[in-house]
Amino acid sequence: MSHGYATYGDDPEFAQEYVEPVDTTRRDLDELFAAVDGLREADDRLGQDVADLTERLETGGAQRQEDRLDLLGRRLDRLQQQVQALERAVRVSDGVPQVNLDDVGAETRALAAEAARWDDLHKELVTKEQRARYSDEITRLSSVQAALSRCDADLLEVIRVLASTDRASRARGDAESTLRALSTRRRTLLDEEIPAAVAAADQARLALREADAVEARVVPQLERAERAWHDLQVRLRTRITDALGSNALLPTWFGHALGVAPPAGASGDAWIRTAASVLAYRVTFGITDQALPLGPPPEDADTTERRWTWRARLESDLDELSL
Repeated sequence: MSHGYATYGDDPEFAQEYVEPVDTTRRDLDELFAAVDGLREADDRLGQDVADLTERLETGGAQRQEDRLDLLGRRLDRLQQQVQALERAVRVSDGVPQVNLDDVGAETRALAAEAARWDDLHKELVTKEQRARYSDEITRLSSVQAALSRCDADLLEVIRVLASTDRASRARGDAESTLRALSTRRRTLLDEEIPAAVAAADQARLALREADAVEARVVPQLERAERAWHDLQVRLRTRITDALGSNALLPTWFGHALGVAPPAGASGDAWIRTAASVLAYRVTFGITDQALPLGPPPEDADTTERRWTWRARLESDLDELSL
């Protein structure tokens, strides 16, 4: 007792030493940072192992070393993925905002839909090769008609020879044989080749008129689709660069496929073009998969269709970026 009142030291409730409460959030973050550092060290060790084995293989290593190199490469990939996942978890825990690149809005989706019409519209056009075949059919009619004119001229010449030679002469015999061959040729031209050529030429002219009409209708739509594609690319590039500049957390699929920043140098432009095209693919086909940048392979689509060819091109572009 002191001065007639109880002090804190005299109060049994304060007899025990004060213990500061544990900050579990901070502890979890410390553990995550430690795990990331450990994985990075393991990543560095594996990377060195891969480099050493590669050097040994280049100087004449055995098949066993190649198998070990492949195994270490797969382990390295898994460790890198774990590092990325942990770093992402740390940033999420620190409250870093996340960006949903797929949430582009109705106007941008309308641009993607308009741009996607290009392939179907282009299929309606008559190809240059087909137009050339139609022109050949028209030209062939002129050729067959010219053959008839030559045949008639040759007949007149044979008739002149027959009129000016004796019946017993050899020249007359040759002329009579030529007359029979030319008569047969002329009948074939008149009865078969010219009617067929006329019909084919008429069909070709009709097809060309229809092709011109289709072209007049489709070309303006193609131009709109091309403008939509250009505008879509500009919008998506801007969306990606804005996200990079904001230091926000990019989607998992983006990091897996493209990393978190463009490479330095000239390859940076190829990187942003590929990134915008991958996002355009996702927007066009409604891909929402958060792990796979292009989503799972389409099940019902024809492998010759635009989606398959576009996907294959993007996969190739992504592979080149990872080299």
